[in-house]
Amino acid sequence: MIIKLIFIIAFIGAGSGLQLKQVVMLSRHNIRTPLTTNLQLLTPKRWPNWNGNTGYLTPKGQILEQAMGRYFADWIIEEKLLLDKCPRNQVFVFSNTRERTIQTAKSFAEGAFGDCVEVYYKNMTGMDPVFNPVVRNVSEEFKEIVLSEMQAQLNKIDLKNALLRLNTIVDIKDSEYCKTENICDLSEVRNKIVFELNKEPDVAGALQLGNTLVDAFLMAYYDGMKEDDVAWGQIHTLEDWKALLKILKTYHKIRFQTKLLDRDVASTLVKYLGDVFQNGSKKFYVLVGHDANILSLMSSLNFKDYTLDGQFEKTPIGGKVVFEKWHDEVNGRDLLRARYVYQSSTQIRDGVEASLLHPPLEALLEMEDCAVDENGYCAWDDFIRKFNIV
Repeated sequence: MIIKLIFIIAFIGAGSGLQLKQVVMLSRHNIRTPLTTNLQLLTPKRWPNWNGNTGYLTPKGQILEQAMGRYFADWIIEEKLLLDKCPRNQVFVFSNTRERTIQTAKSFAEGAFGDCVEVYYKNMTGMDPVFNPVVRNVSEEFKEIVLSEMQAQLNKIDLKNALLRLNTIVDIKDSEYCKTENICDLSEVRNKIVFELNKEPDVAGALQLGNTLVDAFLMAYYDGMKEDDVAWGQIHTLEDWKALLKILKTYHKIRFQTKLLDRDVASTLVKYLGDVFQNGSKKFYVLVGHDANILSLMSSLNFKDYTLDGQFEKTPIGGKVVFEKWHDEVNGRDLLRARYVYQSSTQIRDGVEASLLHPPLEALLEMEDCAVDENGYCAWDDFIRKFNIV
C-alpha cells in the first residue's frame, strides 16, 4: 500500500493527539557507479562510460539526496519536531566510511540543513564496525547451523532462465572470462558459500557474477543513461527487469536474511540503534549505510514481508527505513511507527526531486511482536523490548 506523506501530515495535524518526539532513519546510499572494475571481462561488448571512480556516488545521486534532505527537513519542521533548518545540537548524521555513503550523508545534510549540520564518520580505511556486515561468531555450532540454512536456501532457488537471459545479454560465450576461466554459461556455474570470520558472508559463483551484472544495469538505468546504454538496449519490459532482479534479490537474501546469520552480521548496528532508541538525546538521527545493513537489520528485528509499489528492489537506492517515536497525549503512552520511504524506479530514472508537494512513496512496516493499529502504530515498549532480546 502506498500512502502519500502529505496526507499523513494532514491526518496527524488534525487533532489526533499525537506528537512526534524523535525520528531515527537508516538510509541506503543513493545512485553510485558499479562496484567492480572487472565488468569488461564478462562481455566482449563495450560498457557505457561512468564519470567517477568505482562505487562512487554519481552527480545525479547527489541531487536526488539533497532533495530528499529538504523534504525530510520540511516534514519534521511541519510536525514541530524541529523549529527551523538550523537545529544545531538536535540532529546527528552518521555515515559509514565509504565515499558513496559519506557523500550521500553530506548531500542529505546540505539539502536539509545547509551548513548547520556536520556529517560524522570515522577516518579509517576499513568499514565502520557499526555498519560492517561481517561474520563475528565462528563457533562450530553456529557455523554448522548457518551453513545448513544458507545451503537449504540455495537448494530451493531456480534461476536458470534468468541466468540464460544474462548469457545472451552480455554474450558471455565470446567474453574474456570464457576464454580464460572456461566459464561460458552462467547457468552452469556452481554456487559456493563463503563463510569466514570478519568477512561478509558471500555466495561465490553464478549468483555473485549475476548480481554484479544486474547491479551495473540497474545503476545505469537509475542514472538516466540512454536505453541503448542500459544492458545494450536488451531490457525492454517490467517483466524483463523482474526476471533479472530475481538474481539480485536471491543473492542478498541468502547472504543477509538467513536467521541467526542476520542477527550476527547486524549485531553492532542493532546495539547502536538500541542505545539510540533508549538513551539518544537528539531529535533526529540519520544513519547512512548499505542495502546489507537494511536487509540484515530488518530481518533481525523480524519485520514482516513488505511490498514497495513502483520499485524493482526491496532496498531501493536512496531508500530509508524511518522509525518514528510518537507521544499519545490522550492515552499517556509512546508509540512507534515504521515506514519505508523511497522513490519509485521511474522517479529515480526521471530525476524527480522529492518535496512535500511531490512526496516520495512510502510503505508502512510491521514487525512481529509489535502489533500495529489501523494507522500503523505499535506500542513503543513492545518495540524497545526487541533490543533486549535480539
